[in-house]
Amino acid sequence: MYNEDGEAVGGNEYGEAEVAVGNDDGFSSQVAAPDIDPRSIMINVVAPAVASAATLVGGGYLGTRAFNRRQDNLVATFASEMVYHANNLDEMSLCYKDTKKKLIGRRTEMVTAYLELFMKKKVITTSAISSLSYVFSLFGLSENKAAELLVLTATNMRKAPASRGKLLFFGERILKSPEGRQSLQPIRDMLASNYRSGGEEIVEVAQRTMGESAYKSMVVSMGPEQTSLTKGWDLLGVPEDVARSIYDGVALNSFKSDAEDYYAHQAFQPEYDKDGNLVVEGMKKDEDPYADMTESQKAARGLLGNDKDKEDKPSTSPAVDDDDVQPSNPPSTSSPKSTSGASIYECSSCGYTLFPAKGREFKFFPEDYVCPECGGPREGFVERGAGE
Repeated sequence: MYNEDGEAVGGNEYGEAEVAVGNDDGFSSQVAAPDIDPRSIMINVVAPAVASAATLVGGGYLGTRAFNRRQDNLVATFASEMVYHANNLDEMSLCYKDTKKKLIGRRTEMVTAYLELFMKKKVITTSAISSLSYVFSLFGLSENKAAELLVLTATNMRKAPASRGKLLFFGERILKSPEGRQSLQPIRDMLASNYRSGGEEIVEVAQRTMGESAYKSMVVSMGPEQTSLTKGWDLLGVPEDVARSIYDGVALNSFKSDAEDYYAHQAFQPEYDKDGNLVVEGMKKDEDPYADMTESQKAARGLLGNDKDKEDKPSTSPAVDDDDVQPSNPPSTSSPKSTSGASIYECSSCGYTLFPAKGREFKFFPEDYVCPECGGPREGFVERGAGE
């Protein structure tokens, strides 16, 4: 300590001691670090990091999944809209341009989804061929690329042989180059593989029948106002002489469809209610419109009374002595032909077979009936015999 004059005063009596300051190697100025708790690190550092990573991964997965779902819905909507507007080229163009902006890298799926729905919903007509050709031009597809997509679609439709047949039919009518048509050979092979033998010939006949059936439907739809051969036979791949024969046959029948011709030759048109049940009360009392029917046909229409009525009704047949009754022939062991009174109709395009009961075709096989397999019209069905 120092006084006012600057002289040092005090000393040991004041409890003060001088301390020498020097560099002592034995002295460390560092402070020991505290102990670190591993649980604290897990709670404060590792756990939040793991949670953040899981959130990012889960959010990314859900986001990707939602994005893909929206893209799939757009593809399905595109196919539905294009098929719905099949005969409106302007609407088809707008739909394509609008969807193309929203879909990323899904052109192939757009085409295949459209082709699958188109083959299921549309029947073979010249307008359908033109519509499909226009779609190929919208996508800017070459013939080889279009054939490749047709084959890819056929591969995806394993359980729809009729649609595969339509893919081949449309492809061979749209593609003009030999290379493009040759590229459709895998579809032919797929169709032929459904048969044990003669598959190639069966496929060829089916393709030809599809074109002829479509042309016949066109001739019928144009009506009796026609005065010359209906156009479109060349686009359907029907030879001119065959088209002329079909036209003459339809004209000879007053341009009636097969259904109209069938019902026109019915001797009696029974009355049915909304549920398809026969209305017996509406028939005339002095006429028997069912005189030409067999017992099985009457039974199929519900015209025969029950067994109790038969027992109550007195028999008008003469009495026959038991000794005069000749023994009946023993039952045959061979399989008899069907007597169920059912008609058999087979689609000439895909082979789909229908068995409506006679007299009930109006309910199960109406005039606007469409083949559930290939979408073919009712006129394309051919009636088969029960023994065939």
